[in-house]
Amino acid sequence: MSTLWLEYWTEDDDFCIYAAIDEAERSMTLKGQAAEIVGRFDAIYDILENKKNREDELRAALDTLSQKILAPFAKELKRCDLVRFIVFEDLIRCAFDLLLFEGTHLFLQRPVCYQVAEGEGEDAPKIPLESALLIADLTADPEEACKEVATRIAEAEYVLMEDADAGTIKDAADQVDALVISAHGDIDKDNRGAIYLNEVAVPATLMGKLEAWIVYFDSCQQGANMRYLEAFQEESDIQFYLGPIISNDAGDSSTRTLIWFFEGVLAHGNPIRALFDTRKRLFAFYTKERKLNLITSLNKAYAFRLYELVEEE
Repeated sequence: MSTLWLEYWTEDDDFCIYAAIDEAERSMTLKGQAAEIVGRFDAIYDILENKKNREDELRAALDTLSQKILAPFAKELKRCDLVRFIVFEDLIRCAFDLLLFEGTHLFLQRPVCYQVAEGEGEDAPKIPLESALLIADLTADPEEACKEVATRIAEAEYVLMEDADAGTIKDAADQVDALVISAHGDIDKDNRGAIYLNEVAVPATLMGKLEAWIVYFDSCQQGANMRYLEAFQEESDIQFYLGPIISNDAGDSSTRTLIWFFEGVLAHGNPIRALFDTRKRLFAFYTKERKLNLITSLNKAYAFRLYELVEEE
């Protein structure tokens, strides 16, 4: 398997890119373009978050960004089987895998995994999934997707929100292969926030105690919550974290994402492949079967992001 590493960061007014595949590596600096590039990503985020009817603006931003920061690495993209994006806090909401490669969104063409630190990941993981804790707020999970997934995992505990608290998570922190919470959450403009159990924020210190193979938060914007991401990367022993970078549905696409993702992991053990297959399936469902417009379809199909928490180099 050939993996393409794409690392993005800003330095003062410059936007910087490092790419590596096999033994080849390349760097590029777009001088004085950081504000423009980040601004276009912010516009994309706003359009998807609020499902605004600005398709022409979305397409223009995607075209421009794709030409600037993805097209220069077309040769590497054609060679790779997997793309790993390394991003830091100031770019955490940037939808890099939404960009276009040869006219199609990258997330529909290649398996993708994100990192918040430099380090070697496992490109073809095989996760044992024999136990899980699933906590559901039925206002966030009205179709009871957590309950459905629990029936498919041998040693799964399903807990309704009203019967759960931080202690429920703490007790299972080093005991389960997967932790799933479907609940409400938010983040602020500084990418700091929380998921809530019975209106009480789950502290980041608790996230640092987790040892599950997979943590999955079906909760708005938690895929961009740096408070949790830093705790996962710096303190926890989890390997993969999955959450939406924008606000996601209560039910509907979130139900399908949760069930289809875990179907994949249970079938072959690879969460990177499972999310790739799930998002392709979601996009086809909402564009071809439901015939929804592009912005709504992307809001439903693209929302969830997978991180691997790696040993830092």
